[in-house]
Amino acid sequence: MTLQVQVPRKLKPLLYPKRYKGAYGGRGGAKSHFFAEQVILACLTRSVRVVCIREVQNTIKDSVRQLLADKITKYGLQDLFGIFDSEIRGPNNSFVVFKGMQSYNAANIKSLEGFDIAWVEEAQTLSQNSLDLLIPTIRKDNSEIWFSWNPQHKTDPVDKFFRKNPPPEAISVMVNWPDNPWFPEVLKRQMYHDFLLDEDKAEHIWNGAYGVLQGSILGKWMNKARRNGRIHDQVQYDLKGSPILVSSDLGFRDTASWWYWQPCVGGFRLLKYQGASGWDADDWIPEVQKTITELGAEKNLGKIWLPHDARAKTFQSKHSTIEKFLEAFGTGLVGIVPQSKKADQISAARRVVLHCEFNSLLCEDGIDGLDAWEFEYNEETQAFSREPLHNWASHPSDAFAYGSQVMEMGLPEIAPSELPIRGVAVNHNTVTMDELWAMMPKASERV
Repeated sequence: MTLQVQVPRKLKPLLYPKRYKGAYGGRGGAKSHFFAEQVILACLTRSVRVVCIREVQNTIKDSVRQLLADKITKYGLQDLFGIFDSEIRGPNNSFVVFKGMQSYNAANIKSLEGFDIAWVEEAQTLSQNSLDLLIPTIRKDNSEIWFSWNPQHKTDPVDKFFRKNPPPEAISVMVNWPDNPWFPEVLKRQMYHDFLLDEDKAEHIWNGAYGVLQGSILGKWMNKARRNGRIHDQVQYDLKGSPILVSSDLGFRDTASWWYWQPCVGGFRLLKYQGASGWDADDWIPEVQKTITELGAEKNLGKIWLPHDARAKTFQSKHSTIEKFLEAFGTGLVGIVPQSKKADQISAARRVVLHCEFNSLLCEDGIDGLDAWEFEYNEETQAFSREPLHNWASHPSDAFAYGSQVMEMGLPEIAPSELPIRGVAVNHNTVTMDELWAMMPKASERV
């Protein structure tokens, strides 16, 4: 028999043998339908054992079993396949089973060693532990592991695996509704409605953009920066512009974080972010000096701003951090951010980020932190608290918030309307921050 299966052109690269295959994007891109049809074709043409995986599968209804059954019916293959409660049997002694990774550990996952194909659906929920268990387990010659997902966070294990440092035997494609020639009209109407209600949410659901955490602190503001083209790789230090400012959050066992700012007409350029843990002041001082030189601002440093507790922070040293930085950079080039409430720091960050332009490459890790900064969730009250969750994202975010306070110190209140800064010609004379802000039109004069 001859079976004709139509495939969106965007997914064609996944038809060829590859150890790891990934399809990611928003709803309506035909990712799941594509892999389901490939499972059926594999069962028809050879003897294969296939496991369909989710991170959590409480019942068979959570699996892709019904989708596979629908494909069997669509192509009139009911006489060749047996559809049972927990598995599907096909010709050539092929079979498909459905599993949840939460039920596996290093001992019992060995039962999957002889499988030819593992298909992970909703792979954005896959934990790093599950990924680490699965990859070495599917080890049969010419075996393949498939992943389909709608991106949630850049830091999700499957995203890092395919989109940050993919192995040479991996291939992935982004596919969205415009790539699907059979995208239903009813879904198109729903998509337009979703964009009218909540653009950030719709971008995630339909266009495969990273989602905004429910308790996100700056997620919406960062997505707005992306839509407005303020996160790109062309943000550079202006040799004739204002002095560079550095804001920081200190830590020894925790990550110490540093942002490099340059005020410009209409806002601020974020030139670079860097962070690391286990370094003390003696390590960071030459690193900060090196970064300032690499940016071309060794003769144009405005001030390095340390958090208010730098007077007490010792990095396991006899001398305070502020003392060491003053010795290295000199009086007048090091300052302390005034102590303030966390709510005030967050408010400053939300106001200032509207006027910021980020170098997408040099600030990548910092941007990831701002995206992931979130309020802590209280399980007892089932609500988010007013305090941010203390995790890896809090360090770059605190450093940015401290810097935001500095940018607002002694300056007129920033108007809520956003000022465009990309492509705006800067004043090529060295001016103070007060002079820069004095050049900005008053809120009543803006259109």
